[in-house]
Amino acid sequence: MEVKILAKKDNLFFNRMHISAEVDHRNEATPKRADVRKALAVALNANSELLAVRQVKSQFGFKAKCTAVLYKTKEDMQKYEPKYVIGRETGQKLHKVKKEAAAPAAK
Repeated sequence: MEVKILAKKDNLFFNRMHISAEVDHRNEATPKRADVRKALAVALNANSELLAVRQVKSQFGFKAKCTAVLYKTKEDMQKYEPKYVIGRETGQKLHKVKKEAAAPAAK
């Protein structure tokens, strides 16, 4: 699996860097998020725990376009990254719990 960084853009307000990349995966299935995360971390010389893969979209059967976000600190990642994206990275199901509707009033 070969990674090519297409664009990097710093976002100083949120202490993160937005990354667009292309992953070449000839003769293989679309790569898993964990594999893309490791490959991007190696390509960027960054800590994989600070990297959140937002999207992996396969194109033409052998290339996948990826979007990811690299945070400067773990605290910034916990503060700004949506919980469901962090859940995808960790394998946990982090979602909102619906409040039960109030019971109807007795007559």
